[in-house]
Amino acid sequence: MSESLIETKRRIVTIESTKKITKAMKLVSSVKFQRWKKLLDENKLYYMKMQNVMRKTASAIDTNKNNFSQYLTPFDQDRVLYVVISSTLGLCGSYNYNIFRKLDPLIKKDDEIVIIGNKGQIHYRNYQNKIYDNFISIYDDFSYDQVKTLRHFLFRIYRENKYKSISLVYTHYKNSLSFEPEIIPIAPLDIENFKSESDSNIGYPPLFEPNVIEVADLIFPHYADSLLYMKLIESELSEQASRRNAMESATDNADELLDNLKIVYNKSRQAAITQEITEVVAGSNANNN
Repeated sequence: MSESLIETKRRIVTIESTKKITKAMKLVSSVKFQRWKKLLDENKLYYMKMQNVMRKTASAIDTNKNNFSQYLTPFDQDRVLYVVISSTLGLCGSYNYNIFRKLDPLIKKDDEIVIIGNKGQIHYRNYQNKIYDNFISIYDDFSYDQVKTLRHFLFRIYRENKYKSISLVYTHYKNSLSFEPEIIPIAPLDIENFKSESDSNIGYPPLFEPNVIEVADLIFPHYADSLLYMKLIESELSEQASRRNAMESATDNADELLDNLKIVYNKSRQAAITQEITEVVAGSNANNN
């Protein structure tokens, strides 16, 4: 019985230690979550304004003409360049699993991947696809300038290698409990989609000087910067929310295990005491006889 008590006590101590870790990680994730949520809220207005500018510009482009911008022209290739935003750290629930489950069925052997986050590099290390890891640690020194550098890199290899398209794989943030992976196009620009989203009742149409294509060439890089910046923030925010939720669940599970083990420990301890009393009484009666 004593060995059982010792083993139960050891398990209680171990779970209590684990609970302290998960509770601390939950607090850290909560602080990071609030910081990234603030950054998301601050950037949202600028991103929406850039979207509005792109809609107005797209609505003025005549797709029947051939003088397309370099950002509007698709190349006659089958290869797709995927930009995958994963996490660097673990213990964030199904965050990375959902991203890979979304992307893996779509990847073909000629497609290439730009990895952000160590978990993505680990997952795709055995794939035959070409992997770019230039920006794997972009979150270590995250800034708008870093995002602009990423955009320059993407469009440079897009024009050099003539991909069919560039697609961004990120995690869309809905609320602190709901976020899901999504794949959106970065280039070439989907003119028809922007036209369908534009407001036809905008009053007087804007004037473009010298012409709408040159204006699109000027505006699109800034729009792409705001898009990448926004989606990187969303992904990091979703990661912190997922880690916070995972650590909260782990802490709750630890509490439940502790409650059950303490009941087992108290029952075993009471049984051991009862047995010792019984043995003492039995021994006393034997001596009296």
